[in-house]
Amino acid sequence: MKLLSTTEYYIILLLIALILCISIDIQQAEGADINMPGSSPADSKKNVILITISSLRADHVTCLGYERDTTPHFDEFAKQNVLFTNTFATSGWMMPAHGSMFTSLYPSIHGATHIDNNLIKDPNTLAEILSDNGYYTIGFSCDPRLDREHGFGRGFDFYDDYSVLLLLESLAFENAPKIDINKQRTNDMINNTAIGWLKKNTHKPFFMFVHYYDNHWDYLPPSPYDKLYDPDYDGPIDGTLISKEPLYSNQPEKEDVEHIVALYDGELKQTDSDLGEMLSYLKENGFYDNSIVIIMGDHGEQFYDHGNTSHQGLYEELVHVPLAISIPDTSTKSSTINSLISQMDIMPTILDYLQIPAPEQCEGKSFKPVVEGKSESVNDYVFMEYTAAAVPDIFAARSAKYKCYKDNEGNYFAYDLENDPQEYKIIHQEKFSKEVKILQEYLDNKLKAIGKSN
Repeated sequence: MKLLSTTEYYIILLLIALILCISIDIQQAEGADINMPGSSPADSKKNVILITISSLRADHVTCLGYERDTTPHFDEFAKQNVLFTNTFATSGWMMPAHGSMFTSLYPSIHGATHIDNNLIKDPNTLAEILSDNGYYTIGFSCDPRLDREHGFGRGFDFYDDYSVLLLLESLAFENAPKIDINKQRTNDMINNTAIGWLKKNTHKPFFMFVHYYDNHWDYLPPSPYDKLYDPDYDGPIDGTLISKEPLYSNQPEKEDVEHIVALYDGELKQTDSDLGEMLSYLKENGFYDNSIVIIMGDHGEQFYDHGNTSHQGLYEELVHVPLAISIPDTSTKSSTINSLISQMDIMPTILDYLQIPAPEQCEGKSFKPVVEGKSESVNDYVFMEYTAAAVPDIFAARSAKYKCYKDNEGNYFAYDLENDPQEYKIIHQEKFSKEVKILQEYLDNKLKAIGKSN
């Protein structure tokens, strides 16, 4: 009989410890009391499943016009349900964007605007409200910024932000301190933990949050996705250190940038496959038809569109995100809605469908009336902000046609998105039309409301 090496022995011990840790948490979760005061009979309530995808540009989604077949499972979900074509993040990166989804507050109010800042404790989160109304709340994420330390686990009965990292560290063993989550494939592990919970779940109803992180840089899609869109490339770009460009070097050649995009699209295709696995499980095991399912991007990504990579700022490639929603037992299927939607609207919409009163804190609006054809639009304008310090602070307001900015020096400028959708032709303040001046006034009012008017 072959003896185990020291490395193999400790790996097994770590894996056993991980399994026990997850098992204990699930057992504790399953033992929670869901018969909360004031709740209606549990079986009559719909579950809520919110799935967010990191760094997902709307213009790289096939059903929103992209030329590559990157998102077949999302496309099919959108085709069968309700697709929103003009959804916008409240900021250009994950923490402030998710904070707005969870609280229906603008980033400067909910507080999660920087890696050193946390979601403030005062407002009610979506998970807290649903928990108070008889829902069991569960979350799965390996995003290092969407962890309990930053306040994103508030209101969840069970928030699993550690299983994926523990498993990666156990597999790496001696190299564990060198683990970089940005260089790992994690969606499959997120699916395994989330589906594992669903298999054991006895809670009715439940709210489940799932975050897919693989679409985030570095762009290292596994085979066959790594060569799916640019198989003959033989240049220096390998998908790593993307976030550092162009800080340490000049912008690469055109074919190198195209390869960066090809790798990103490969990760997107892989993520869409993981999404398809989750949707198939939900359908095959009776969860789909009894759940409100929401799938959306948290923010976009830059490929030197305006001279930078990563996700810093408020250009369209950073804030225009995909959104599709499935609502059980309704006739609102196979529809496309072009009204302006903000991530602020996610929480009040969910509460509206569940007939739970939205708290006064909500700055967003329910888009249920638009889905049901009772109203033509949700928002005339949407507001967004970036105050994470990687680039100078910037604020913006968007209408269906225009986008007006105010920078950290107090300067205003705008873009005509109808004729310049990529925001290359700047309109200076002295040339603002009446429409843009109205949008500028809306922007100023929002800045006063969040204490950023100076």
